[in-house]
Amino acid sequence: MKKIILACTAVAMGLGMISCSGSSTGEPKNYEDSLSYYMGKTQGAYFAKNVDQIPEPDKSKFDKESFLRGLKTILEADTAEVGYLYGVSVGLNMMNQLTMMSRSDVNVNRDMIYNQFAAAFKLDSVSETEMEELNTTLNALMNQAHQKMMAKQQEQQQAAMKELQEKADKNKADGAAFVEKAKADDNTIKTTESGLSYKVEKEGTGAKAVDGDKVKVIYTGKLIDGTVFDTSDGQPVEFSPNQVIPGFAEGLKMMNKGAKYTLYIPGEIAYGMQGTPDGKIPPMSTLVFEVEVVDITK
Repeated sequence: MKKIILACTAVAMGLGMISCSGSSTGEPKNYEDSLSYYMGKTQGAYFAKNVDQIPEPDKSKFDKESFLRGLKTILEADTAEVGYLYGVSVGLNMMNQLTMMSRSDVNVNRDMIYNQFAAAFKLDSVSETEMEELNTTLNALMNQAHQKMMAKQQEQQQAAMKELQEKADKNKADGAAFVEKAKADDNTIKTTESGLSYKVEKEGTGAKAVDGDKVKVIYTGKLIDGTVFDTSDGQPVEFSPNQVIPGFAEGLKMMNKGAKYTLYIPGEIAYGMQGTPDGKIPPMSTLVFEVEVVDITK
């Protein structure tokens, strides 16, 4: 979230410094309006496009109206109040640090922070000796905070890994059971040494694909519950066997032009423990691909 917050601050600060004439809404009528119109529209579209990248736990609490209220507060600020704008910038940076600390159960008194900040800031001068003493004390306290944060992060990582492993183990077992049932129902399904299972729906002709060949395929990929996670929508897509997951590559290299196979790819030779970043393929998921090779270019 830090990069997004900083980006928001930069945009807000940048826009807040611009004085624009003309209409504040509607189509632009002159250069200043055009600049204002497209700065607002482009930045708004950018954040709308990327708002789903906000990490948890911020994402679950994020509200667009609150975001716009904060943005509007800065944009409507008096640009002559340079001190206010600096204060907002420093405050946002401090708030980001405090938020990170609170997630690790390192909680502070924000009123006390402000009161002590204000009292120190209003001093006419601060000696080098006093500054050094303050830094020494704060550094010692922050080291303790960092140790607590690291311990909390390790705890959270261990919990996440445990949850991931449990999901992976279940998906692996469910996938194996699914393939075994399919094989019991259809004795034409074969399994290779790698664990790839396949059914020849139709044999093709000519040479089989190898790494480096360009293979045009029509395919549909499903999870074992039937959920389609990827498809070429009936249109040929071209790639090389060495550009895809190992199980799919192995299947492709058993096929020649015109061949149609159904591939059952276990997680070990698919997307493994991590699955896919978009979450469409969970960890250690067994995948079912319906594949037709349209052409092979050597």
